[in-house]
Amino acid sequence: MESRGDAWWKRRMMRLTTIEKRAVNSPEHARRTVEIGLSLLEHVSLPDRPICLELGCGQGALARLLVERLNARMTATDLDPTQVDLAVARLKDLGEHISLRVVDARELPFADGTFDAVFSFGAMHHIPGGWRRVIADVARVLTPEGRFIFTDYYVARWLAAPLNRLFPSSEQLMYEPLREALAERGFGITYHTWERQAGGLLTYGKTIASKAAGGRRTSKHETR
Repeated sequence: MESRGDAWWKRRMMRLTTIEKRAVNSPEHARRTVEIGLSLLEHVSLPDRPICLELGCGQGALARLLVERLNARMTATDLDPTQVDLAVARLKDLGEHISLRVVDARELPFADGTFDAVFSFGAMHHIPGGWRRVIADVARVLTPEGRFIFTDYYVARWLAAPLNRLFPSSEQLMYEPLREALAERGFGITYHTWERQAGGLLTYGKTIASKAAGGRRTSKHETR
């Protein structure tokens, strides 16, 4: 049974504060998103005019990059309706190349095998206790050759242990459990970099996982 503490933690993590929204909707954050997106695209090969899904689209910077750089047919989603409204306003010039929807990443309303690639930049750590469901549904909606391209923040092991004791149904995002969950769904990691942040409290990782790679794992690790 979920405790009051668990319920509070999940609500807090899944909803951005006003200050957080100001940061993620800033021009600086958009430029950083594009920079990270370009760095990851160097390590993945996608079909011509790929059919792509984004989880947690925010202001729409990554979606624009994928449409303009890859001629992608894009579905961009966010749990927050105000973020979707903002992205609609900022991406209206892309016309039929993009569809924007309010979607819970734990319950994707798309058919099996729909997408060539799913992108998620910094979304899963906002879903404590639910990131495993995200991975399961991402695996379902990807094609057999599909890629899951994502970045996220991982809690240090020593910090995750007390948090998990305080909020037992709100499993914190850690890299090794996430990697194991990907493997259980048939993904192999083909690229991974990471850097320590916040004095070692968090690790920021950029990852490409491929269903086609299966159990094969080739990774590049960087520490900063």
